[in-house]
Amino acid sequence: MRLPLPPPSVLEAMGIKPIPMFMLSAWIKAATRCGFNVQPLFKEAGIKIDLIRLEEARVSPLQLISLLEQCVALSPDKYFPVMLGDTFAFESLPEIETLLTTSPTLRDALKAAELARLVVLPWLTLDVRDETEQVQVALGFDIPLPQLAGYALPLHLVIHAAMACIRKFGRTLQGSDDGFLGVMLKSPRSDRSAQIEAFFGVPVTFGAEVDALVFERRLLDTPLEGAFPALHEQAHYLAEQRLGREAKRQGVSAEIEALISRDPGLLALGVEDMAERLNLHPRTLQRRLKDEDDSYLGVLARMRHKLACQWLRQGTLSIDDISIKLGFSDRRAFTAAFKRWEGVTPSVWRDTKA
Repeated sequence: MRLPLPPPSVLEAMGIKPIPMFMLSAWIKAATRCGFNVQPLFKEAGIKIDLIRLEEARVSPLQLISLLEQCVALSPDKYFPVMLGDTFAFESLPEIETLLTTSPTLRDALKAAELARLVVLPWLTLDVRDETEQVQVALGFDIPLPQLAGYALPLHLVIHAAMACIRKFGRTLQGSDDGFLGVMLKSPRSDRSAQIEAFFGVPVTFGAEVDALVFERRLLDTPLEGAFPALHEQAHYLAEQRLGREAKRQGVSAEIEALISRDPGLLALGVEDMAERLNLHPRTLQRRLKDEDDSYLGVLARMRHKLACQWLRQGTLSIDDISIKLGFSDRRAFTAAFKRWEGVTPSVWRDTKA
């Protein structure tokens, strides 16, 4: 028997913070496509939307996952998650849309998608694996899944929606489906499998080891017709500014995490240098972190853990290189810290996630 969703206070303690409701119009359009009105579900879930203050509105990510499950139940003839991904647009985020549509190549577009992810769904992960002639764009979650074991979390629905969204923008940028080879899904085959296969129009592997879109490697660096370097650079600057504003709304710890996520070299900064970067007095920074039941050392440890898992999962850096990038004195010190975090050595953890 699955447990109900944990309360917001528990989620906050796990680092799962509320997210902005930038996907509002997509929910409405997808529900209309599927033949029902989503407004009663939002009302029942206690989600209040104010278009005037849309950027300030916050909803629990797990609350949205529960809502997504309800929408699936209301649309037996169409698979709601792929409808949601296919209707998503960046109406409320024009700089993100411009960043994507002016990308010189798909490789640049995927970098733009990483910025979009940080704004829209920061707990989703996107990993481009291009070691072979077949590229995988793999999706996952940056949330403490072991702590949420047993809760009602149909996380695969989020993955399917995100995949549909990425495929939509990829097709739009490229102008065709040329080179799109297949889809890999960790979820098993179900009564919705035929709808998923019909939507993507390529072979779908169910019960795979990873959730990923697969396409030919040559597409990554093929020039795109919509390339507009000057606008792309301006849009990137504005997107970075939005990320900074969003992090400030979530608190100073989130702001530090966002900075380090974009530039891991900042892990080397002491509290005084980080405070200067944030235009704060060191005592002010420490006081704000204390008010958030956090500390500067705690933020750094959390980011080292997060980045270690991210780089190990990607598999492009050696364990020695990761230990150096994270600021450990040597590999043994990194291994000891990682065992405290995950209970196993980095090499064992990497082998289980490969």
